[in-house]
Amino acid sequence: MAVARTGRKRRSVRKPRASRAASRSTPVISSRPPGRTETLPGWSDLAKSNRRAPSTGRGATFLERISTTRFAVLIVVLAILFTTYVGHVHATQNLLANVQQLRRENLELHLKYNRLKGDFDRMVGPGVIYERAGRLGLVEDATYGPTIEVNP
Repeated sequence: MAVARTGRKRRSVRKPRASRAASRSTPVISSRPPGRTETLPGWSDLAKSNRRAPSTGRGATFLERISTTRFAVLIVVLAILFTTYVGHVHATQNLLANVQQLRRENLELHLKYNRLKGDFDRMVGPGVIYERAGRLGLVEDATYGPTIEVNP
């Protein structure tokens, strides 16, 4: 019996030969070279050689280099940032709606001011004043009166 590297005993698998003469006359097809009696590696041997070493070199990706806790914190921070961004977008849209409403109100107030100013100017314009002066008995003259001087 041969002893494997894991400490467990393994049997080497060999086919018993009937005689030397019989073995020479019928060729045996084998993937191993003739005369090799080593045992094949077991599952535990294969599992040891197949384990990945923690890669911290240049070839490691970002997710392989950070721990699970840091990754969770990163996800939470990204969720908070995304939520803040969405809240900011909604707040900006509400502000835009308020600004547009205030602009409409400002335009309405300007139009009302211009209408009232036009009404006032029509009530106190020169045509109205000349008409009222005529009703009071004042006469329009082409010449102006003498200049009035005020002594201090």
